[in-house]
Amino acid sequence: MSGWRYHALNLRTRTWVHRDLPLRNVSLSPAISGPYQLSATISPDWPDLLAADGLPVLREWSTLIVAEHQGVIRGGGIVTSTSVEGPALELTCTGFTAYPTAQPLVSSLTWGGTSVGTTGTGVDPAAVYRALWAHLQGLSGGNLGVAVDSTATPYRLGAWHNARRLNDDGTLGPAAEVQDPPIPIDQVPPPGYKKPVAATGKSVYWAYSLHPYDGVDVGAKLDELAKQAPLDWREEYTWADTAKSDVRLRLRLGHPRLGRRREELRFVEGENVDQLISISRDGADYANTIFARGAGEGSKQLTATVASVPADRLRRARALERGDATTAAVLRSLASEDLGTSQHLDDVTSIVIDGSHPHAPLGSFEPGDDIFVQSRHGWRRTGLWVRVLSMSFEPGANRPTVAISCSRSDSFDYAGGE
Repeated sequence: MSGWRYHALNLRTRTWVHRDLPLRNVSLSPAISGPYQLSATISPDWPDLLAADGLPVLREWSTLIVAEHQGVIRGGGIVTSTSVEGPALELTCTGFTAYPTAQPLVSSLTWGGTSVGTTGTGVDPAAVYRALWAHLQGLSGGNLGVAVDSTATPYRLGAWHNARRLNDDGTLGPAAEVQDPPIPIDQVPPPGYKKPVAATGKSVYWAYSLHPYDGVDVGAKLDELAKQAPLDWREEYTWADTAKSDVRLRLRLGHPRLGRRREELRFVEGENVDQLISISRDGADYANTIFARGAGEGSKQLTATVASVPADRLRRARALERGDATTAAVLRSLASEDLGTSQHLDDVTSIVIDGSHPHAPLGSFEPGDDIFVQSRHGWRRTGLWVRVLSMSFEPGANRPTVAISCSRSDSFDYAGGE
């Protein structure tokens, strides 16, 4: 297997099920902001497949399988399903970040309040993200041993309580009347941001809470928080020590992103790309006029319009909401940047490369990285930067073929999600 080995660990007991599984037809698929995928087959006649109790040793939601190459763990997944297909037992393993999916919140989580909430301007989504993971792992039988990065973001969640009521036109209502519902924060507080005026006899405070009676789906809430912040995330598997006695699971968080532009690498048709690169053109998001709205409300809200309408195209306008822009110059700059990307139609969403080629060998890039793609043949030559979203390959091949899912890099807005 060209230096590849596969190990199986019982996550509940942290004991090794097997240190050299005879897996075949292995496919590894890492991703950015998505769980790792590992699929493989194993012979049903393998003598170690059944435990003393007659049950399979590779058990769903119990066994973690990791792939090791040259002493380094390259990825892994929890066994989530098995099926017998002819002379092979098929294994489907999903990365540990799939664990929260569809799991309900079973106890309340709160931030701020009448004491703590009198200072600050809300809670960081990254802090809530970590608390949800801690909540799941704190339940009996739920500790996977996942360490979540301490990344921080400037975004704030919550709502102001006991604020003086606001009229529809933004003016203050009667001094003693409290705004109901509370005033939401849910933004990156701009410079000079102040909490609202308190109603008579009240103290303004912020609060944010999640409760079981709200039917919170932990997995869905984690996805929502990642989009709000925004946060990229990626799974990481490493040995706990030089003796390889255990596996460390780390959830890497990045604000506003993970990955970087890899100037030294490239995907080029006829070099490390054997197949013709498919170039797609979709005008659904095309715009040649951007109407941007910045900080402020009503007639005092900052606005800016930038346009570049070519003679051979219809005018297509799009609104850009950037409440974090507090000056006209900044807002216009953001609108101009958005206009530039909104007129690009070419995109490359998938590509297959030779993972042994020195221009971008397997292991030299990760999901989240930006790499230049160049098409030399076909009906139209194109060169553009794409962001690698996920990839899939079969380990052990002398000339590994890597199937990549991607999208043009300037289609991502790292200031406020994709």
